Amino acid sequence: MIRFWWKASVLVGLIALVGGTVPAVAQTGGTPGVTGTTINVGGIAGVTNPVGQPYASGFDGVQAYFNYINAKGGVYGRKFKLIARLDDQSRASQNTIEARSLVEEKHVFAVLPVVTQIFSGAAYLAQKGVPTFGWNINAEWDMGPNLFGEKGSYLCFTCVAAAPAVIANQLGLHTVGILAYTAPQSLSCAQGEAAGFQKYGFNVAVMDATLQFGFSDLGSDIDKLKSKGVQLIATCMDISGEVNVARSLRRAGMTNVKFYAPQGYDSGTLAKYGNELNGVYFGIEFVPFEDAKDSNAMQLFIKQMNAIHKPINEQALAGWINADLLYKGIKKAGPNFTQSSVVNAINTFNGYTADGIRLPVNWGFPDGHGPANNQANTVDVGTEACAAFVLAVNGKFVPQFGRPHQPFVCSRKNPFPPTLDASDRYYRPPLPGETLPPTATVPSTAPAQP
Repeated sequence: MIRFWWKASVLVGLIALVGGTVPAVAQTGGTPGVTGTTINVGGIAGVTNPVGQPYASGFDGVQAYFNYINAKGGVYGRKFKLIARLDDQSRASQNTIEARSLVEEKHVFAVLPVVTQIFSGAAYLAQKGVPTFGWNINAEWDMGPNLFGEKGSYLCFTCVAAAPAVIANQLGLHTVGILAYTAPQSLSCAQGEAAGFQKYGFNVAVMDATLQFGFSDLGSDIDKLKSKGVQLIATCMDISGEVNVARSLRRAGMTNVKFYAPQGYDSGTLAKYGNELNGVYFGIEFVPFEDAKDSNAMQLFIKQMNAIHKPINEQALAGWINADLLYKGIKKAGPNFTQSSVVNAINTFNGYTADGIRLPVNWGFPDGHGPANNQANTVDVGTEACAAFVLAVNGKFVPQFGRPHQPFVCSRKNPFPPTLDASDRYYRPPLPGETLPPTATVPSTAPAQP
C-alpha cells in the first residue's frame, strides 16, 4: 500500500514477495457462490465489540455499493448479493468459525467485508484462496495475496509513524508526550509514534504505556506532563480513552494542549462527545467527508449511503472500497472469472484509489501485500507517505494542512526525507499541470466505475 504518515510500513508477513511481483493464486476448482444471475458474498464484523465502534457499518458500505452496481445491471449479467452478515463478537475463535462457515457452508464467492478487532480467520482464508476484503486494522492481512485491506494489506505498528510529527511541525510545537495502553498493539503503536518524533527531533518528554483500558484519570502523569511543558499528546487508544485524556488535562488546567488520535474520525463520535473533542487531530488516508465536493466518487458514496439511510463513517467507506475492488477485479478478470482469476487480476492494479476516494495502493508492487523493498537504502517507485488531517472544532471536523482540492499532505518514503519542511512536501491529488515526484504512486491501472 501507499504508506501513510500515521502508520508507516510493517510487520514481516508469511508470504514472501520476490522481485516486485505478487504470487499467483492457483484455482482449486469450480466457482463457488456464482449462479446464472448472482454473485453471492458474505462478511464478518465485530458487531459486538468492547469499544462501542460501528463495525457493522462495513456491511452497509458493501450493500450501498452493490445497490449502485446492480442498478446498472451488475457485472457480466450477474448481480451481487450479500447473503451473510456474521458477528464474530470480537472473539478470535468465533472469527475463525465464521470464516469457515462462509466458505464451507454458505459457499460464498468472496468474503467481504471483514471489519473486526481480531482477524484470526485470515490464515484459513489465505490457505483457501478465497478473495477476501476488509478494513485493515489487523497485522494478519498480509498472510496471502488473496487478502485485500481497504488501504493495502500491510501494517507496521512499531515503524516510524510520522503523522504526529507532521502535526507538531505544522503547529510549531516542540515538546510532546505519548500515552498508550498496556495491550501489545497499543504499546507497539506508541513505539512507532516515538520513532517518528525522535527521527524529526521532537522532545518526547513523557511516554507512558502502562494505562489500563477504562481508566478515568491520568494520576501521576498529570504532574509529569505539566512540569515538562508538554504541548502535544499522541495517543494509541480507543476514542473513549482519548477523551478521558483530554478531560484529565483540562481538569488540571492544561487547556492549550493539542492531541493526536489514530482513530475516532466519525460523526457518531462528535455526536457523543461534542466539544470534548476540541483540539484533537486525526490522520486519515481518504478524502475527508467534509471535502466531498472535491471528489465525485466520495459524493457517490455519500449519496448511496443516504439512499439506504445508513451512517456515513470510516467503516462504511471501507466496505464500499472493498466492494469496489471486488467489482473491478471481476471486471478485469473477464466473463469467465474464477476466484483465482479475480485475485490475480486485482494484483495487477497499481495506483488503485477507488476512483479518487483514497490514497493509491500499488497491488502489483510488493507494498500492496508487504513492505516496499529498500535494499541498499534505495528509493523505490511508488513509495510515498501521505495523510489527510482533520481537527475537531466545536462539534465539527475541519480539514487541516492540505491545500484547496488537495487534502493529502505527502513526502517520499523509503527512506523518509531528513526534514518535514516545505522542500520535502507535496500534495495530492495533483492539479492540472502539476508533476508528482518519481517516488509517487503511478496512475490507476484498475477499471473505472460504470
